[in-house]
Amino acid sequence: MLSTFRPFFIKLAVFSLVVLGILLAWQHFASIHFQTKIYWLILLFFVITTAMIHIILVRAANQDPRKFVTYFMGTTAMKLFAYLVIILAYGLTNRETAQGFIICFLITYFFYSGFEVVTLMRHFKK
Repeated sequence: MLSTFRPFFIKLAVFSLVVLGILLAWQHFASIHFQTKIYWLILLFFVITTAMIHIILVRAANQDPRKFVTYFMGTTAMKLFAYLVIILAYGLTNRETAQGFIICFLITYFFYSGFEVVTLMRHFKK
């Protein structure tokens, strides 16, 4: 299983290093109100969820290609809802650091969402 996903994991690792560099630059240059100390945890969370979602979607498409759109839309909806819950929970429990967390979370979300779409499109063009 892992051997079939090896090229994806390599791309994910390289992309994650680039995103880490962007987040480190953000932590260095942004105002203290827009920073978070747990940027590394946010990055790790997105790496793991992106890998899991990619594996689920590729397996679903291999089993029945007609169900791919349903799986993609379902995982996207669940993902958005779960991310909203995470943002709200953190924002309500840590009001003084919420602004930096939310900005870092959303920046990372947009990067990994783009990566996910591009890699899936390339995978299914083959």
